[in-house]
Amino acid sequence: MKLIRKYLMTGFFLGYHSLVFAQFNTLTRHENKVNESFNEKQNFQKEQRGRKEIEKKNIINKFFKSPTKADLKKEIDSLKTMMLRYSVSTSEEKEENYKNNDFSPVKMGDDKLSNQGNSSIEKSSKKFDFINEEELISKISMPLKRKIVVTSPFGRRTHPIFGSAKMHTGTDFEANYENVYAVLDGTVIASGWDSGGGGGNYIKIKHSDSFVTSYLHLSEIYYRAGEAVKAGFIIAKSGNTGNSTGAHLHFSVAENGKYINPIRFLNDLIKANNLIANYYEIGKNSYLQH
Repeated sequence: MKLIRKYLMTGFFLGYHSLVFAQFNTLTRHENKVNESFNEKQNFQKEQRGRKEIEKKNIINKFFKSPTKADLKKEIDSLKTMMLRYSVSTSEEKEENYKNNDFSPVKMGDDKLSNQGNSSIEKSSKKFDFINEEELISKISMPLKRKIVVTSPFGRRTHPIFGSAKMHTGTDFEANYENVYAVLDGTVIASGWDSGGGGGNYIKIKHSDSFVTSYLHLSEIYYRAGEAVKAGFIIAKSGNTGNSTGAHLHFSVAENGKYINPIRFLNDLIKANNLIANYYEIGKNSYLQH
């Protein structure tokens, strides 16, 4: 009887131990899954942040090929070194001139002996005005030098003349016979009369290898195909030519042959330009503080 009781107690103990151990393993696996899920989420968030940074840098490089912070620091350090060398060489030159020029004590004594009967020699120094800081030149421009007012957005719409639903491949801006500006550096690839599309007088400019901007319904055109333009150049004057119900500017952007939203394009330009301006401002402040 004692032996049977002993076997029963042993079996009960082993069964209880197995049950507890199994529950512990289940909890451990669940905890591992939670940790793995959390780690995957963190890794995904890091990848997203990394992609956004890369996209931001790609925008800058694509439009401007702008310098990095490291490049700006090198330029500033190089400028500091150059100024230091100039300062040292100027000091040495002044010291040498002081020994040899007419204001040195020995020379002045000789002059007094040879010019005893003459009045003192007057020498004047030329004064210079301080140099004004040069005006900053942006690498981008808006197509109009006024507040941009959209009169017809990008996308499908009912054509104001023909009344049919049609894709509006650009954006119409309010512009009553006003100067039109190139938004980026580029080369004019076409200009003249749009005989087939109803765009009236137009001009197209290619920027880098990917983007082409078009300006339609113009009253005047100032550049021909093959000519280079810079951001901010006056390329035309807005008007009411072609299929148009009133004076305005139709502005469109194509990326690799596909039309994109011009407003988003201009906003991306502004973001990239402001980012570069901030880099230069940081570099400038860093230089002034040293």
